Amino acid sequence: MLACANTNQTSIAIMVNAHDISANPVFGAAVAPRRPRVTAYLSTDLAAANRNWAQLEQNPDVSFHQSRAWVGAWAGGTGMPVSVITLDQDGQTLAVLPLEMKKAAGLRIARFAGTAFSNANTGLVADVSLPENAISPFDLKEALARAGLNADIILFDKMPPEAATRAPFAQLPRVLHQNPSFQLPLFENFQDVLAQINGKRRRKKFRLSERRLEAIGGYRHITGDDDEQSMRLLETFLKQKPTRLAAQGLPNVFADPGVRSFLARLAMTRSASGEAALELHGIELAGGEHEGTIIAVAGLTRKQGHVTCQFGSIDETIAADASAGELLFYRMIERAAKAGEKVFDFGVGDQLYKRSWCPVRTDLVDCYLPLTLKGRVAAPMIAVAISAKRVIKSSPALKKSAAFLRGLTVRESAGSSPHSD
Repeated sequence: MLACANTNQTSIAIMVNAHDISANPVFGAAVAPRRPRVTAYLSTDLAAANRNWAQLEQNPDVSFHQSRAWVGAWAGGTGMPVSVITLDQDGQTLAVLPLEMKKAAGLRIARFAGTAFSNANTGLVADVSLPENAISPFDLKEALARAGLNADIILFDKMPPEAATRAPFAQLPRVLHQNPSFQLPLFENFQDVLAQINGKRRRKKFRLSERRLEAIGGYRHITGDDDEQSMRLLETFLKQKPTRLAAQGLPNVFADPGVRSFLARLAMTRSASGEAALELHGIELAGGEHEGTIIAVAGLTRKQGHVTCQFGSIDETIAADASAGELLFYRMIERAAKAGEKVFDFGVGDQLYKRSWCPVRTDLVDCYLPLTLKGRVAAPMIAVAISAKRVIKSSPALKKSAAFLRGLTVRESAGSSPHSD
């Protein structure tokens, strides 16, 4: 809208198209420059986007969950079709968005590939300076429609707030995600790390765990340095976790063969230097009648200083009073700090052990974009449902009631997300 000069004291407003302004010498291009054209390209061939993907993946702000390793393992393990959207603006690649399609209540919902098991999503966005309004929701919707994305709505969930302020997400409607995530800043001096979280108490608890394990033969902190050891640790996790989930009244989201294959592929995807995309850690008993038994397991991913704990499990039938899970976290965090990592991310989900370790809480956001009439009708209901879940999970009383009701039907549940607690 351009405000024009008053004529006979009457203020006149003229609505014009920005494209017309830049093309019309009467107005002059300096008044309102043409909005750069946004073009979307859709490919179901992951390799076809490899060059742009590899380049954007190097941006330190891009989450590991949009990496080629994560998406490739997800697509290969689960057989889930992935559509890779490449967004260009006047010939310059702006973003790569690997998406999958979920059908729910008659809706076709496009979302980040593998998001059911991710802890933070950013998309792959170019490290370029763009104004927040560089891509409007209308421009993005039109570009995706021309590219042939057959969805009613796109849900970009679990986005860190800073990632959601960048194009192409900046102008999209949003709601707070149902769960926050928790982080522990790391420093080269491990004592500085512990100082953030009552270091004296943490060290005392660590020594107590060690003494209790030494009393039954000692322990080793082991890692999946090769595929055989990685698979041993992963299989132990997959045996331990269902017991814990059942005790919490939760479905076993790791029971699906496709999910297990996804994790195995990720664990056996290695860099040129031999580092696994999914780094497995464990506490193994070193002596006594249970020598060789793994009593705690955790899976980590790393990306440019950011370590994320993807999952963990414990065997509560052996040395339960030793708090093997806490001991494993202590050892992994100590190792990450000494390696020069910057953040240890405990991931999505509000749990007491995360609060005890983490001085930083991040409220993630879910951005969405309706693409069809059906999507526009459903969008407010989806936003309300997400907000309602957040309210329930923020209230101990409501959360307890929901857990009870969920426990009544867990045997009939298909399973949804590992972050549902």
